[in-house]
Amino acid sequence: MTQEILPGLSVIEVPLPQSPLKSVNSYVITGSDRNLVIDTGMRRPECEAAIRSGLDELAVELGNTDFFITHMHADHMGLVSELAGEGSTVYFNRPDGRILAGWVEDFTGSLDALIGAARKAGFSGQEVREALERHPGFKYSPTEYPPFEFLEDGDRIEAGPYRFDVVATPGHTPGHLCLFEPEHKVLISGDHVLGDITPNITVWKKDDDSLGDYLESLEKVAKLDVDLVLPGHRRAFNDLSGRIDELQRHHRQRLDEVLQILQIEKCTPYEVASRMTWDIVAESWAGFPIVQKWFATSEAVSHLRYLERRGFVTGSEVAGVLRFGCA
Repeated sequence: MTQEILPGLSVIEVPLPQSPLKSVNSYVITGSDRNLVIDTGMRRPECEAAIRSGLDELAVELGNTDFFITHMHADHMGLVSELAGEGSTVYFNRPDGRILAGWVEDFTGSLDALIGAARKAGFSGQEVREALERHPGFKYSPTEYPPFEFLEDGDRIEAGPYRFDVVATPGHTPGHLCLFEPEHKVLISGDHVLGDITPNITVWKKDDDSLGDYLESLEKVAKLDVDLVLPGHRRAFNDLSGRIDELQRHHRQRLDEVLQILQIEKCTPYEVASRMTWDIVAESWAGFPIVQKWFATSEAVSHLRYLERRGFVTGSEVAGVLRFGCA
């Protein structure tokens, strides 16, 4: 489904089958000489059919089209290699680019490190294998990547009648980028700020502080003069400040919840996740879809590492498994 939002700026709703996200928003800016597509959907036939149909409806020729990818997740960049032509510029961020390059250069080593981190968090070997087999990031990402033109915070992109400032918003991924159009007061927010979904904030590496980065990035975009937010999923909305307040409150509640869990006993991140409150329709943790267990556990790790960095909890490894307790 294609809809014009502002003159020369439209959205294609790209379906995400079997995903609780339901769809991803691909924004298209048409210009007299060149066009810009922001995010693409997963590398699967249903997504490709939808975005190509939408681009045809907008009379967009891919030979005159560039791409801006907000971050490295498959639902946002899975089709970029199929859609980008030889004359296309693909704008991306350097931190996510380094991660993708690491996977390309040493897939086995990167996979082993991820498996090891999941095992330390409390996953069984069988659950790790099942989670990775079903993980959309492994199934629907590009099979190869085009050359990227890396953008930094404060860079500017011109597309059609719009002049976007690039805003670095690490947290959801290390290099997540938003686009802010100050004249029209529009923020294209990717997965940084969503209207009715809380973005997944994950950590697997010990030294990462994704939640800290995310909260700082929320403070950063809160200072922008925005009238319209165009998110990566679901509908556009207007009250950026109010939504940021909700997200900050959500994570404060999450952190309190984790501390309450650890006051009872030391737990692995997997055990902490099993006792947290989630908007998943399941009678118990055992009934969670395995991929949702993966996301929930990595989010629990992000909150635990945040608390650990700030001295509220301590973590130690026993027999290859991490356990956290209140400091």
